[in-house]
This record gives sequence, C-alpha cells and structure tokens, in this order.
Amino acid sequence: MTNIKLIAIDLDGTLLDSQHAIRPHTISVLQQAVEEGIHVVVCTGRGISRIRPYEALMELKQPIVAANGADVYYEAGHVGEKAYIDLKTAQHIFKTIEDIGIPFWGFTDAGEFIDGIPNEQEIARCLKIGVQSEDPKQLQAFYEEVKGWQDIELTSSASTNYEINQLGISKAYGIEKLCRHLHISLDEVMCLGDSANDLALFQVAGFPVAMQNAISDLKEIAKAMTTSNDEEGVAKAIECYVLKK
Repeated sequence: MTNIKLIAIDLDGTLLDSQHAIRPHTISVLQQAVEEGIHVVVCTGRGISRIRPYEALMELKQPIVAANGADVYYEAGHVGEKAYIDLKTAQHIFKTIEDIGIPFWGFTDAGEFIDGIPNEQEIARCLKIGVQSEDPKQLQAFYEEVKGWQDIELTSSASTNYEINQLGISKAYGIEKLCRHLHISLDEVMCLGDSANDLALFQVAGFPVAMQNAISDLKEIAKAMTTSNDEEGVAKAIECYVLKK
C-alpha cells in the first residue's frame, strides 16, 4: 500500500457514532495521525456551521471539505473556496420542492436553511440543497422529477434523502482540489465512508475503506473494511493501516 499522506473521513455514519458523538479514543488516534504529519480531513455533506463543533472538539486544525465538496477549506480558520449551484438551477430545484411538498434543507454562505426557501441573494449562493422524507412515494416523486437533469450532481447520505450539488461537485472534487493544493497524489489518500455521497471519492482515492455499516456499493469497491461507526471503525482502520499498531 502507498504511504498514506491524507485521510478523508465522512462524519455521519462514519466518524460519528449513532449518538452523533466522537469517542475520546478516536480523537486520540486522529491526533496521533496529525502528529505524524498526516492530513486528517473531515469530508462531509454537512455545511461548515454543522462541522465547527466537532472541529473544536478534535482540535486538529486541519483542512475541511464541506457540503459534498462545494466548500473547501485549505487551512483551518480560513475562508472556504465555494462552488455554488447555478442560480436558475437552484430556482428550478426550489420550484420542484414546492410542487411536490417535500421537506428540504441546505446550505448557503449565510448558513443552514430548513423548510424555508432562502431569499434571492442567498439562492444565488447555494452550496447544496437536500430533500428528506419518510414517505417513499414522495421521495421517489422528487427523484423521478430531477434524475434526468443534466446540470446537477444527485446523490444521497441516507435512504430517506437526496442531495443536490452543482454538476461536477462531489467529495472527490473537493479532495482532488485539496490534494493539488497540498501537492499530494490521490494514490496517497485513504478515505472512510458509509453512504452514496462517498461513492465518487471511493472511486478516485488510493485506499478506500468501507465501514461495516456502509452501503453495498461502497463495500464492493473498497480496498478494506473496518468495523461500524458504533465500534470506532475509523480509529481501528487508522491504527491498522496508517499508524501500524
């Protein structure tokens, strides 16, 4: 296996346990990796406002890839490089959401919005729009409406949602940009994830590791498996494949 120089880690279902917590041992392992000169990068569909509490808890002072690659922070504390959804596309998405009546959320430069369409200025700066429903028919209706659109990336982070970014934007896009900035090869990237929005990154990273609780599509292309997010699978994978403990 190539020397790992960057570890890209999803949050929900991966780094976070089912109580949305990061356990002390896992934090210690991440800090050990940073001390050895490895970049430990949170790479998530969450917007930056929903990452900051975990960033403070871990005290890693590392780059971040947020909003499925639409918001890339090359250094801790710096302003992210943004990739917005095209204005007309975002307006079309919100019209479709209204027509179907499906609950939604998303992220703009101003932060998170939930079930309230942002104003025109904020719509122009949408990083990601998501829909979520426990009603499979409603979710399917939304999917059928948008699946053929040529100007979006459509993915999901759970069986009850869909997430939309601008065409070409994904976690893979965000990590590729970060790697170019850091002069790191994608072959030197280890990534850990569990959901469909991790798939693009698994396809380009040198060493993709699937959580035990991951979807089958990830497990099929992973180069290794680890235990579930409730069994500190991230810590175990890093100890085994990076720290060699």
